[in-house]
Amino acid sequence: MKSVGGTRTEAPPEPTKRWQVVLWWLATIGTLVVLDDLTFGPAFWLISRTAGPWIAAMTALAIYTSAQIYIVVRATEPEPGRIASFFLGRLDLERRSPVVHANEQKLRSRVAGWGSSILLTPVIGGVIPPLVLWRRGWDASAARRVACVCAPIYAAEFALLHGLIPGLI
Repeated sequence: MKSVGGTRTEAPPEPTKRWQVVLWWLATIGTLVVLDDLTFGPAFWLISRTAGPWIAAMTALAIYTSAQIYIVVRATEPEPGRIASFFLGRLDLERRSPVVHANEQKLRSRVAGWGSSILLTPVIGGVIPPLVLWRRGWDASAARRVACVCAPIYAAEFALLHGLIPGLI
């Protein structure tokens, strides 16, 4: 912090270095894998091995699509509620450190619209891209429409990896 005319002001954030960008993406993807794949993946693997791969895949597709859309819809309302707040807290979309916040804003600026949201969905899930767009000023209904496309894409990926493939191997 600097003192200007008796008042304290924050120094501008340092520019993002390439290694910081790479580290942030690795941490984000790693967190998503741990929270998502390692938490819920084994449950769908078990369903796949006991009830069959198609039942596990269809169940995962239905649950993941509806859950992601629900989270985006609730998150874009003035008061998200306890369930959506719990999951949004896990995604940690707002950082307290101004330097980390500035770095994340730069990275999230790559989610610029429909196309980039869809392309990033398999990597970062179906919730984050629509919420990034909404926080960048998109209308809530537009962000929800993006979620209706992104959610099934990520759900299909999850269903394939954790429902269909384990039962076929």
